[in-house]
Amino acid sequence: MQPTANDITLLQHIHANGHSVYADSNVDHRPYNRLKELGWLSSTTLSLPNVAYSLTPAGLKRAIEAL
Repeated sequence: MQPTANDITLLQHIHANGHSVYADSNVDHRPYNRLKELGWLSSTTLSLPNVAYSLTPAGLKRAIEAL
C-alpha cells in the first residue's frame, strides 16, 4: 500500500500534537487504520469505540522526513 497525501497530512498532525491522538465514537477511524496498515501507528482500545493511536518508531521517522 502506498501512502497518500492525506496519510502524510494526518501523520504530521499526530506528530505535531504530541505523537498521539484520541479518537472517540464520533470520529471516522478508517484514516487511522490506514496508518496502522502502513506500520506508522499503533492503537490501544480504551473502551469501544474509543481508541488512542500513537506513532510507531517508523511513523515518527516518516513524519520527521515529511517536515
